[in-house]
Amino acid sequence: MAVVEAFVAEQNIYFDYEFEELDLEDGFPEELSVSLRGMMYRHEIQYPEASYYVYFSEVLTGEEFAKMKADFVRYCPPA
Repeated sequence: MAVVEAFVAEQNIYFDYEFEELDLEDGFPEELSVSLRGMMYRHEIQYPEASYYVYFSEVLTGEEFAKMKADFVRYCPPA
């Protein structure tokens, strides 16, 4: 069975992404309203044995999504 977890991403002053685990009880919606952070949008990062949903305040594509994914791999390397 695949592992599925959710995280909230923020950018620090160096524009690197930092991640905080998010406990969701009712699934993984496309959009999520987070207190004091506003609307967050779901981005999926898949490893062979796990899927991770990372919520960020903007919809990321292309190079910016690749940057977030690279930072996430450093934060949570594949098993």
